[in-house]
Amino acid sequence: MGERLVLDLETQKEFSEVEGRKPELLGVSVVGVYSYQENRYDAYMEADVALKLAPRLQAAELLIGFNIRRFDLPVLQPYLPFSVNTLPMLDIIEEAVKNLGHRVSLDSLAQATLGKSKSGSGLDALKWFKEGRFDLITKYCLDDVKLTKEIYDYGKEHGRLFATNRFGTEKLQIPVFWPDRKRDLATITKMLTEAFEKRLQVQVEYLSQSVTGGESAQRVRNIDVYHVREPYFE
Repeated sequence: MGERLVLDLETQKEFSEVEGRKPELLGVSVVGVYSYQENRYDAYMEADVALKLAPRLQAAELLIGFNIRRFDLPVLQPYLPFSVNTLPMLDIIEEAVKNLGHRVSLDSLAQATLGKSKSGSGLDALKWFKEGRFDLITKYCLDDVKLTKEIYDYGKEHGRLFATNRFGTEKLQIPVFWPDRKRDLATITKMLTEAFEKRLQVQVEYLSQSVTGGESAQRVRNIDVYHVREPYFE
């Protein structure tokens, strides 16, 4: 079984410095990785990506990150002998967009979910690259990997994340159901199938996205099951 990896990277250039705002032209400065199997953080310089990091990515069970589908993995593509589109991935920002209808920042998720903030910004990392301060880039990159890991762990355990709305005036809940919760999914499917066959109602608890005025986001309702086709039901 391959590794479950959390990934983040910093680049050599910003979009304004490359033609067509193409992430594959930005260049890697540092890639940070956390392995759940080894419980270890690793950092890779640009020269290490093709020989040392690429085999780990290709063999990974799952890649976890924030905006990795549209940014991190396209940045890595020129260094890899395989298509990044073949890699199994969980992109946390996609869960946010799916439920909220708009993008959120990693810092917004971290503050609302964990009560923590990023240790710097991407602009800092670009400045440090020009100064040759790879020690600072590495620390910042691995700090982001750790934040991303902790957000993922929270969502896996609690089934939800938090973010603030665009105006910062309202705390929103983001329901999540990560792929490694397959046992839970099998149990739910079995329960719903039994309810369908016996024509029983099922009481479900769910989270409302919006939390205002001290009202609890926890909701309860009874449902009738008309059709079950794993992993969907009606």
